[in-house]
Formats: sequence, C-alpha cells, structure tokens
Amino acid sequence: MDEDGLVLSCCACLLLHVLLYIVILDDIWTSSAWENIRCVFPDNEKGSRIIVTTRNEDVANTCCCHSQDRIYKIQRLSEIASRELFFKRIFGLVDGLPNNELEEVSNVILKKCGGLPLAIVSIGSLLASKPNRTKQEWQKVSDNLGSELEINPTLEGTKLVLSLSYNDLPYHLKACFLYLSIFPQNYVIKRGPLVRMWIAEGFVTAKHGLSMEEVAERYFDEFVARSMVHPVKIDWSGKVRSCRVHDIMVEVIMSKSLEENFASYFCENGTTLDSHDKIRRLFFQSSSHLVQRTSASVAHVRTFRMSPSMEEIPFFFAHLRLLRVLDMQGSSCLSNKDLDCICNFFQLKYLSLRNTSISKLPRFIGHLNYLETLDIRETLIKKLPSSAKSLVRLKHLLVGHKTHLTRTGSVKSFRRSSGLEMTPGVLMNMASLQSVCHIEIKKDPSVFQEISLLRNLKKLNVLFHGVEVNWKPCLESLSNLPGSVRSLSIQIFDGDGSISSEEMLSSVESPPLLVTSFGLTGKLERLPLWAASLRNVSTFTLRNNGLHADAIDVLGDLPSLLCLKLYHKSYADDCLIFPQGKFLKVKLLVIDNLENIDKVCFKDGSVPCLERLTLSFLREPKHGISGLENLLKLKEIEFFGNIYSYRPLLGARVQAPLDRRW
Repeated sequence: MDEDGLVLSCCACLLLHVLLYIVILDDIWTSSAWENIRCVFPDNEKGSRIIVTTRNEDVANTCCCHSQDRIYKIQRLSEIASRELFFKRIFGLVDGLPNNELEEVSNVILKKCGGLPLAIVSIGSLLASKPNRTKQEWQKVSDNLGSELEINPTLEGTKLVLSLSYNDLPYHLKACFLYLSIFPQNYVIKRGPLVRMWIAEGFVTAKHGLSMEEVAERYFDEFVARSMVHPVKIDWSGKVRSCRVHDIMVEVIMSKSLEENFASYFCENGTTLDSHDKIRRLFFQSSSHLVQRTSASVAHVRTFRMSPSMEEIPFFFAHLRLLRVLDMQGSSCLSNKDLDCICNFFQLKYLSLRNTSISKLPRFIGHLNYLETLDIRETLIKKLPSSAKSLVRLKHLLVGHKTHLTRTGSVKSFRRSSGLEMTPGVLMNMASLQSVCHIEIKKDPSVFQEISLLRNLKKLNVLFHGVEVNWKPCLESLSNLPGSVRSLSIQIFDGDGSISSEEMLSSVESPPLLVTSFGLTGKLERLPLWAASLRNVSTFTLRNNGLHADAIDVLGDLPSLLCLKLYHKSYADDCLIFPQGKFLKVKLLVIDNLENIDKVCFKDGSVPCLERLTLSFLREPKHGISGLENLLKLKEIEFFGNIYSYRPLLGARVQAPLDRRW
C-alpha cells in the first residue's frame, strides 16, 4: 500500500472506530485484496458488520477464517422463482404466460438456464426484444441455447449464454456493443461521451428523420432494454445517464473483439491480448516498461484509450495517424509537449483531455479539420489557439474548471466555475456547434454576439464576469439566441463573488422561451418577470441568488416543471413553504445548504407528484421539516450529512426506517 493509501486507511479506521457501520465489498477476487483492506475496519464491539461477495471459495474462507458458519453459498433459483423472474422480464408479469402455446418451450429454456439469475435475465431480455413472441421464435432461441448451463452451471456456461445475447444483436448494434470492451471492468461508462465516440468511429448514421446523436441514443437505450448493460445513474426522468457492463459480459465481448480483430488490450498484469498484425483499437492498462516492448503495428488504429495509471506515453503515440477517437481522460503522465503530434492526426473526430494537467493546446490544433468533439474540462487550459477557428466541423466544445470544496453533507461540493476565455472571431466559424459549455465572457462582449449566431446550438453554459463586461451588447445577444437552444445556464460573477444581476436579466427583451433546462447563478433577489413565461422548462436550477418567497410562487406555476434544484444561497428567507396547488408536476426536489433556513413546510396539495426529495443542511432547521405526510407519491428521500441528526426534524413516516438496525 502506498503512502496515500496508508493515510486514507488510517483516516477511515479512525472515523469508523466510533460508528456502528455496515460495509459491503462486492466481488473480491483474491485473498490478498481482502488482507490489504481488512485493517481499515475496526472491531469496535458496536455490532458492525462487513459483507463480502466473491466467486472464489478461498477468498470466502480467508474472510471467515474464524467463523466458517458465516459463509453463505448462493443457491440457484428454484423453479418457481426462475419462472417469476423470467416472465417478469419479458411480460412485466410474475404469474404466468399470457400465451399458453409458449408454456412448453419456456419450461425448456428455464431448464437450460439452470436457475442462474444472470442467464435468466439475459435470455428473458433477448426474448423481450423480439417483436413477434411466437413459439417458433422462442424455439429458435432454445435451440441456440444448448444445454451448457443445465449440465455445467459454471462461468464458461454463463459466457455461452451471454454470447447468445450478443449473437442475436442486429448487425448495426454489434460494433457499438463490442466498443464497450475498451473500458475496463467495473468502469462507469457515461452516456454522452460513449454516444459521441460511436459517432466518431462511424458506427452510426442518421435515418428516418433522426440525427446521428438521436440514433446513437436509441442504440444505448436498446442495450439497457436488453439488460446487456446495467444502469448506474438514472436521472429524474428515468433516462439512464451512465452504465456498467457485468464483468462476465466484459470477458465475453473482449473475446468476441479479439476474434473479429476489433480491439487489442494491454492489461494491468502485463498480458497482451491481440491476435492480428493490424490493430484497430487499443486500450492500455499495462505499466510503461511493458508498453515499450510491444512491436505490434499501430498504423491502422482508430481508437486509443489509456488508463490513468499509466506512467508514460507509449513510444508509438506519434504514429497513430489514422486515429478517430483519442481518449486521454485522467492521464496524469500527459504533458503539453506530448500533444504536439496530434495536429497530424488528420482523421481525428473525438479528443478528450479531460481531467489532465494540460495547460495549452497545440498551436496548430486547427489542422484537425474533422474534429467534432473537444473535451478539455478540468484542465488548466484558459484559451484556445487562434487556429481553432478552422475547426468548422466541431459540434461539442466542452471546457471549464470547477473549484471544489471539501464540504461534508453537501449535494454539490463546488464553489464556482471558471470557463474558457475565447478569442474574438473563433466561434463565428464554428457553425456546427451544438454544445458550448463554460464559455467565459470578460471584457469583450463580441464573443457572446458570435454565440448568438450559432444556429445549431442546443446547449449553452456561459459565465459573465460582471465588473468588466459591457452589458448592453450581451443583453441584445441573449435576446437573439437561436431557437434551437434547449439547455441554457447563465452564471454571473465578479472578482469577489456574485453581483446583482437582476437588472441585467430583467432587461432581456426576448427571453429564451423554448428552453427545457434553465439555470441561473448570481444574485437576483427577484426572478426576472419573463421567468413566469418559461412554460417549456422542465428543469430549473438556482444557485447564489438570494431569492424570496415570491420566487417560489412563480416557480410553482410553471406548467412543465418536473425538477427543481435549490442550491447554495439560492433562497434567502428563513422559511421555505411549498404552497397548496403549486408544483403540480415536480418529481424531483433538491434543497442543498440554504443557510438561513429554519423551517421547510409542504402544504397539503403541494408537490403532489414528488417522487424523490434530496436534503442537505449546513445546520439543522430549528423548526424541522413538516408536511412529508402530504407527499403521497414520495418514494425516496436522499440525505447528505449525518442521517440521525434528521430524525427530530422528520415525521413518523420516515423516522421508523432510520431506526432500523442490521
């Protein structure tokens, strides 16, 4: 364990020593891994528990070396439980088939699945994707399934079943699914970057009046529906924002990728997985001294990803001339000098340098004429080179840096954002731009005027530094934003923090009435009058505004509002009341560190559709939280901070679950 690991383990041990805790460690592979981590969890005689899951019986024996009776071997599902899981996955029912002619073949399929949940869900998802649920269709799946799991319910048998899910995919989805193999096991794959990578690789084409982005989004949803990926983050609307691939499925698609010369892998243990001379896609996890020994041809590589743990850029990096996707996110070894060669990657469409220490882009970045995505978030880059004006095909310009605070018990733990200062004349040539995130407007308002001319723009996040800005041209440009904009975030700061921006926003002659997501950061005290006209807004985010009760009344009448987020200092009064008959469609409400709050009250008939409530307080509200019993559709309350400090504030409806012990 390195020095940082020792410090972290000591801190965790000290924290847990005084707590009653339950910890779940999922999928421990080796006994040594358990030995390295067990010292973090003190036996404080408070009834704490540690649950470990593993496929390795030796690991289980090591974990329970003094109490073998605590080892629980997961049994295969019973016939009844298997049927319920199978039918629920296909039909949404647990009590049988709606079509009796499928009874016999379903029994055969379930027998072949051998009671293994992963196999049952995979085959059930496959059958659910079939438009015609006929006996012939199901019989075909049964014939292809064979009897591997019935005879041999092992890892290899499970892989054969999962392979069937892959083989059943339409041709246009297979390449997209194999592409997931470039991410390591247990990696959380974000929807947005993945979709953009697929497009850059050429796996997606526009069709039936849908853009490539819309088609790719449907591909992603198809994998979720087939249970080939597992959702990790689901937003308030039910949209899956990130996913993870089951580690057994990762092994399956890596095997398929090698068979088809789709990708090659240099793994963490030094193993090289590639079977062809011409490498198409590369993922590096191995240490640098092993990388230097590779002699594989890289002339045809289209995608290159590198693990953040890599200590050195591979020697052949400059020779990746046919790259379409370059993902260096989190690479700590990357330097400005290493990027000089990328200006020769003329086919490059996707470039991510996110979360690296890069402070400057190459002077001739404009040579990348096909570049569609440039992600330089969380870097030290402050300006784009003047040659960037030649990036005429750029669709997504993702920039900016967040200053994070270590603030316990906060939903959002950053203080403010800093953006990218644009050189005038650069944006006006980027007519294809759809997303512009964290552009900073300081002395020259002409940059914002250029933004207002981008007719394909869908998402805009802009930061104004108010002391230096000439407001009048900015107001005109804000009024002239293209009607294509659907997501708009405006942040207004000066050198000391937020400045009064009420007058500025109230002077906007033509507000963005078509936006569906709207965010405001900056001192307002009152919402602009036109805020009441935002009839299409489904998500409203506020921060550092100093608003009062009248703003809650305005927000409560927005007819399409589904999600309201009230972050740090957005509300200034000591009592936050949600009135009767307001917020009729809101499903998600976030209340995060509103410093003056002494009471939160939900009146009878307010927020009737609320399903999820997220709470965080710097200090406990004196008069608590009342009216939770009026939220009849509430499914989940998410707390940040000490859960038990909330008990006196909450009604009986939620106190009981907090008192339960494992």
